[in-house]
Amino acid sequence: METPKPKPSSSSSSSSCSRVDDDAIESSSREERCWRNWAELGQDALSLIFEKVGVVDVLMGAQFVCRSWRNVSLDPSLWRLIHVPDDYRELSWNVDTEQMAREAIDRAQGHVQRFSAGASDALLSYLADRTSDLRCLCLITTYKVSCKVLAEVVGRFPLLEELELTFPSFARDVFKLVGEACPHLKCFRYNQQGSRSKDGQDDEDAFGIANYMPELRQLQIVGNMLTNKGLLAILDKCLHLESLDLRRCFHVDLNASVRAKCTRIENLRCPNDATSDCGFIDGYDDDFSSDDSYLPEDVNLDMDYYDDFFHEEYFGFSEDDYEDYTDYSYLVYLTSNFTL
Repeated sequence: METPKPKPSSSSSSSSCSRVDDDAIESSSREERCWRNWAELGQDALSLIFEKVGVVDVLMGAQFVCRSWRNVSLDPSLWRLIHVPDDYRELSWNVDTEQMAREAIDRAQGHVQRFSAGASDALLSYLADRTSDLRCLCLITTYKVSCKVLAEVVGRFPLLEELELTFPSFARDVFKLVGEACPHLKCFRYNQQGSRSKDGQDDEDAFGIANYMPELRQLQIVGNMLTNKGLLAILDKCLHLESLDLRRCFHVDLNASVRAKCTRIENLRCPNDATSDCGFIDGYDDDFSSDDSYLPEDVNLDMDYYDDFFHEEYFGFSEDDYEDYTDYSYLVYLTSNFTL
């Protein structure tokens, strides 16, 4: 006679069901993680992400993903801090960075607080016509900016406290014009590449800063050609100075007497301190001789070699036509299959 099988207890059945439910929940959770609808991400979270992504990627990519992302990209608060790179290493050469900057300014609806870009007279005037909230202005390149327009524009920003000019090419009166237009400037950066050549020693920039920007708290003059004479003028007249950056100011000698005058400076960067955090420094030292002894032996400086390089059989056009092809994208097309 066959013995009947015992029925499973209610506790055993309950435990089995519990394990099945847990497995189902875990599987469902994995699916949710894999198939999350990013279009439903909250506006606050998206705004934080877009701020990290930056102006370029928002305008050239993120805003086209979906309607909700597009709506977030139009939020004026997203455009209070604008940075548009003006460097071929960051952007393709065929991108109109000035038009991109104008679009960002428009989206801020008058509330730009920090603006960083390679500018022109026209772009600075465009910015000044559309915002009065600006507190920080950083000009990555200045070769399209005139001293007159710069002084006029900064005078239209009553809240401006921070001004940065990289590789400036202004006349000597820029310090007078800017200082008079913006007497309450607290932070000034006037940065260059710098050189060890003794032929370039010059204290005029330092005297201009000392005479017309006495309220400065922070001063960065990386690569300036000032000497101890100019430095002492700054220390004597900028009595509120808390931070002073003298990196690559190779003609400054921080001897004992100069260091004694710098004791009140809370943050002092010395001429030979590292410049790894300065994006405008290429990382080379230009203190080499004018001859070609520093070049590797296999570098060919024979100009006949370069004449051959532009032969029409390589590029499809003659050397005489070369100046007509100024469009970078077209040159890329022409040379896409070229190898030495």
